[in-house]
Amino acid sequence: MSLIKQLWLGIIVLLLLALGGSFFISLFSAKVYLQEQLQLKNMDNATSLALSMSQLDKDPVTLELLISAQFDTGHYRRIALTAPNGEVMIEKLATDKVIPKVPASFARFADIDVNPGIAQVQDGWQQLGTLQVESRADFAVQSLWNNVINLLTWFLVAAIGSGLLGTWILKTISRPLDIAVNQAEAIGNRRFITTREPRTYEFRRLVRAMNTLSGSVKVMLEKETRQLEILRRESQQDTVTGLYNRQHFFNLLDSQLTREDAGEGVIAMLRIINLVELNNAMGRDKTDAALKKMARSLLDWSEPFSYSIIGRLNGSDFAVVVADTAAADNLGEALSAHLQIFFQENQLKTISAPLAWGHYKSGENRRALMHKLDGALARAEARGNHAVIYLSSDENTSHQRHSVNEWRQLLEDAFENHHLQLARFPVKTLTGASLHFEAPARIFLDQHLQPAGYFVPWASRLGLMPTLDLEVVKEALKTLADEPIPLAINISIDALKSSHFRENVLQLLQKQTESCRWLWLEFPESAAIRCPDEFRHFSTALRQAGCHVGLEHAGMEFTRIEELQNIGLDYLKIDGSLIRNIHQSPANQGLVKGMTAIGHSLGMVVIAEGVMSGDEIAELGRLGLDGVTGPGV
Repeated sequence: MSLIKQLWLGIIVLLLLALGGSFFISLFSAKVYLQEQLQLKNMDNATSLALSMSQLDKDPVTLELLISAQFDTGHYRRIALTAPNGEVMIEKLATDKVIPKVPASFARFADIDVNPGIAQVQDGWQQLGTLQVESRADFAVQSLWNNVINLLTWFLVAAIGSGLLGTWILKTISRPLDIAVNQAEAIGNRRFITTREPRTYEFRRLVRAMNTLSGSVKVMLEKETRQLEILRRESQQDTVTGLYNRQHFFNLLDSQLTREDAGEGVIAMLRIINLVELNNAMGRDKTDAALKKMARSLLDWSEPFSYSIIGRLNGSDFAVVVADTAAADNLGEALSAHLQIFFQENQLKTISAPLAWGHYKSGENRRALMHKLDGALARAEARGNHAVIYLSSDENTSHQRHSVNEWRQLLEDAFENHHLQLARFPVKTLTGASLHFEAPARIFLDQHLQPAGYFVPWASRLGLMPTLDLEVVKEALKTLADEPIPLAINISIDALKSSHFRENVLQLLQKQTESCRWLWLEFPESAAIRCPDEFRHFSTALRQAGCHVGLEHAGMEFTRIEELQNIGLDYLKIDGSLIRNIHQSPANQGLVKGMTAIGHSLGMVVIAEGVMSGDEIAELGRLGLDGVTGPGV
């Protein structure tokens, strides 16, 4: 039983005891008072009547008339004059029985027993007789009943008033209690939030202790995050430019080529062919500063793209990957033009930066791709200065098969006709037990059932991701209604930003509450960074509905997630770029171990993505991860 209900029961019991005790005491006091008043009345009336009879002639007719006149007032049950020898001289007895309008049980309880009033009637110096006067008690019982009704009415009014006042007082008292309970529940769910201290002394001590606990966890997480960020920079970034180093860039590219939702993209590689001369002319420090400014310029240029990675492969070679092929059809020319403007504005006109670029598609071999790109870059270098070479492909990419309007029509038709299906890929613990199944979307397009990477870039460009993700949620709930298995679906950041999508999803979950506990919804890591408020509120609503909520592709920006301890995530999937050949990468081992420690401290299940081999699984087990998924599972 809740504390509020216990308090209410206590208030009700106290009211019943107080009002009930007062009621019975008042009733008993009224009964005693009426009995005493009737007794006094009997005595007074007997004395008064006896005195009057003593002063009159003792004619029997006169005496009887006097007694009759007194009796006929209607307030007496019996008046009798008895001779000294015990003989009844005159007696008046009420033959009609007045029944008061009271319940029979109350009449028995309020039976008023009053002794008659007795007085002596004198005849000169002689005693004529004894006069007995007995008043009727029916009126007293009726009066007592009326008094009871009035008391009950006032007690009821008092009870209602006390209840309303008690409700207000209870809400005022319990308001800080609700705050404390909510904070305790949040801590129980591994959400270490802080709240304002209430004015109530006992609650203030409790909330202060929980705030101290939350603050300690926050400090610990901030310390772990800072150390993790330092480790990430050391293991992933080039020390001069801050771009990704060669090893991590290739890990990210491998992950992009093997990811289910990656699809096609554009890759470019440029080379500063006179870097040695620049070093000799400007000096190492100025050259490094110029390279750092160029790297910052490249990052600013790539920011509008939905997904891009930029790395420094060696001293003079830089590479750019953009996943949005539709938005980067002329990436090579645009990137070369941007660099030429940068060199001119920074008085670096002597720099020569030839560039090669081309398209890639999911499943392509990274080594073969880089080999072809390196050959094209050699041809561009032979041309000199700012030459641009496009690496032609024998196959047309998906964005060349259809126009923008055709893609919109294809996708809208697919949604309307329910041509969407969900694939299943297992996510397992390190012991081989099943955690859940990843369920990426498939749509029947161009005579084939196409993977997410085929159509997701175009759905994102056309603003159809909220519609796509809503259809995925509907399909998942439909599947769970027939087959309750743990099913994980992806929610894009575009869908998260849509209030219409969030409202529709919550409405669907309310209609199918039994399926919620089987539904795992995962958001990209960038969602927690770019839309922290929407993500926090939506994930809280999803978890309250019974769903599991987690982050996928975590790693590149994990240390930038603010207030991670307040979100309350159920699981975390570490990006495959950190997992690739982790048994041979001490730097990534330290980074993954740190992320796992933070995740476990917040009660999250930590899962590795993109696992390729048994050696990786063995190393992940040593690092303390809970689950794995990928081609090697």
